Amino acid sequence: MPVRVEDIAVAVRPIPTAATISGLVTRFLANPDLFAVPIVSDGAALGMVTRRAVLEALATVSLREANSSSPVTSIMVEQPVMSEAGTPVGLVAKIASEMSNTALTDGVIVLAEGKYFGLISPASLLSAIAKENTARARALQVAHKRLQQKQGEAGTFEQEKAQFLSFVGHEIRTPLTGILGVADLLQDSVNGSEPKRLARTISESGHHLDRLLSDLLDLSRLEAGKLSINSAPFELGAFANEARDLWHSRIAGKRLDLRIRVVGEPNIRLEGDAMRLRQILFNLMSNALKFTERGYIGVELSTFEAAGSLKLRMTVEDTGCGISDADKARLFEAFEQARPSTASTHGGSGLGLSIAKGLARRMEGEVLLADNPDGGSVFTVTIPVKRAGPRLAVTGAPPKPRMRAFELGRILLAEDHAVSALVVTRALSAAGWQVDSVQTAEDAIAKATENTYQAILTDIHLPGATGDDVLATLRDSKGPNALAPIIAVTADVSPERRLACQRAGFTTIIEKPIRPRALVATLVDILLADKAAAAEATELQRA
Repeated sequence: MPVRVEDIAVAVRPIPTAATISGLVTRFLANPDLFAVPIVSDGAALGMVTRRAVLEALATVSLREANSSSPVTSIMVEQPVMSEAGTPVGLVAKIASEMSNTALTDGVIVLAEGKYFGLISPASLLSAIAKENTARARALQVAHKRLQQKQGEAGTFEQEKAQFLSFVGHEIRTPLTGILGVADLLQDSVNGSEPKRLARTISESGHHLDRLLSDLLDLSRLEAGKLSINSAPFELGAFANEARDLWHSRIAGKRLDLRIRVVGEPNIRLEGDAMRLRQILFNLMSNALKFTERGYIGVELSTFEAAGSLKLRMTVEDTGCGISDADKARLFEAFEQARPSTASTHGGSGLGLSIAKGLARRMEGEVLLADNPDGGSVFTVTIPVKRAGPRLAVTGAPPKPRMRAFELGRILLAEDHAVSALVVTRALSAAGWQVDSVQTAEDAIAKATENTYQAILTDIHLPGATGDDVLATLRDSKGPNALAPIIAVTADVSPERRLACQRAGFTTIIEKPIRPRALVATLVDILLADKAAAAEATELQRA
């Protein structure tokens, strides 16, 4: 049952329009929790006066002399967000993020049959959104577990499930852009530790939902045998250093020793799918961290020859609570955990180990579980790999220094989802770009024909013509943006979609949910590389 606005509203006693600013000071001082006071006339809410506005109006001696006797209407929030009783809190937050952010900074006035009913504080609104977001993540987990129980009822079940999850992934990742993007914007804009903490809670809940969704999609592809494996050379020592750098920060909050080492040749170069190997290792390390409060987490990487082929061994041991023999038999099954209380005490969805084992099998390897003599568990992964050749030496002139500055210009955004467009527009505008936003491919093509843009961001799935049509039309034209970077934006993060975007000729792909800082960093990297390439081409022409 969704939370309604009246459920979290507080009945704050209103003031008349004739009240003065000085008359409010005593009331705010007497109640530290009072965040705002509504102004009501004949039962109708006209606006509200926030604590911040009163403090700012009387901040200095000169301001107190000038404003003390002024009416409260002079500092009133004249167009606050108002909501009728019965409205879901999530809908209020969505409308506020699209139209205004006053609900997220000043609060909401709740009405009952058009008359003043109460106020919702920004903290209460953010808290309710965070709880609903967490509930959605749990509901998705339960829903998929029920779907999992029906596996095997028909020969086409796996294919239908993969299609369903792909659809669900697209439909969830698009609104997740609003949840995570607005949460990021809030953390950078709101003042006070409590609002920032609540915004961070929304972000963390959204991250949990995104991770769960990614795990479900990976599990579905594994079961359908469609998870792609892409081998490429990588250095084992660098692989270990990346894990060390990332997990030292994650483990900092616990009294644990993190030990990561390469046995044998630290600089050995291997050929394998480093991304999937990293996913296996990180899932095992995450499991170890979850159940280990004291002692250490040890990771050992090594290679060995067996049956005429080279194999990579990854061992993750911990000094946690250990696993009983009865639990070991079912621990690698999807949604299974060591004890029924695990989810409530340690969190997690029970997918990490199942995915780790599935990935290992997909790469013709295995995962074994044993007891740690020091107490705890030892997971050992063995994966066939190949020895890669030495890194080719780069000859010729030394690389030119990368250009580090450029003028921020205008960006074109084609996005039909209002919340996604809001997040992208605000993120780029805050960074200094000017943004033209349209909702259709036809409008994007028209805009790009008339104006010059530094870059064009287009959603793949637009009403009518698609993002692919935007790319093809502009590349075939002789207009001002024929060579501009064109970036695909999509909630479909499947390997097939990535390959399709690459083949179509998009500069890169940005996946939903869109994070403001990552978006800006990606765009900066593209434009810096583009400018450096243009400068090098000019220099070659002169030579």
